[in-house]
Amino acid sequence: MNRIHTGILLTTLLVQPALASGGITESQVQKVLDATDTASIHRDAATIGNYLGDSFEKIIEFTYKKWLAKVRVDKQKYLQMIRDGWKETTAYDYQRENTEIHIMPDGQSAQTYSTITEHVIKDGKPMTSKIREYATYEREHGKLVITEISGYTLVGDTTPQQ
Repeated sequence: MNRIHTGILLTTLLVQPALASGGITESQVQKVLDATDTASIHRDAATIGNYLGDSFEKIIEFTYKKWLAKVRVDKQKYLQMIRDGWKETTAYDYQRENTEIHIMPDGQSAQTYSTITEHVIKDGKPMTSKIREYATYEREHGKLVITEISGYTLVGDTTPQQ
C-alpha cells in the first residue's frame, strides 16, 4: 500500500507544475519541428535561429581515424556553419523521419529523436548523409525553443556505393 501512495504522491508532485504553468505539449514540439524543417528546406537560417534558445548548443560527434571526436558550437557559430554549408551546395534536400517526441515528467521540457537525411550536390557531386538527431526543448522568455541538438554524424558522403 505504501508503494501505491508513494507513486501517487510522486506523480502528483511531478504533474502539478506542468498543469499550473501550462506545460509543453507534443503538438507544440511538433510545430517547432515543422517550422525548422520548412526553414531547412528553404535554406533559411534566420528562421531556424528564431527557434534556437539563447543558450543553444550543437554537439557534433564524428569519427576521425580511430577516434570519436566531439565538437560543441554555440547558436551563432551553428547558424554561420549552416549558412556557409548551404552556400557551397548547388542542390539541397532535407527530410526528417522516425521522429519520437517525449515530454519530460515535469511537463517543462521535451526531447525528440529523429533520423535526418540530407541530399546535397557539392562541386557537381551528389552526396547523402544520415544523422540520428537528439534535441532538447524548453521554454525561454515564454517561447518554446530548442536548447540543444546532438547526434552522431557520419563524416563525408554516406551514399551507398553501387
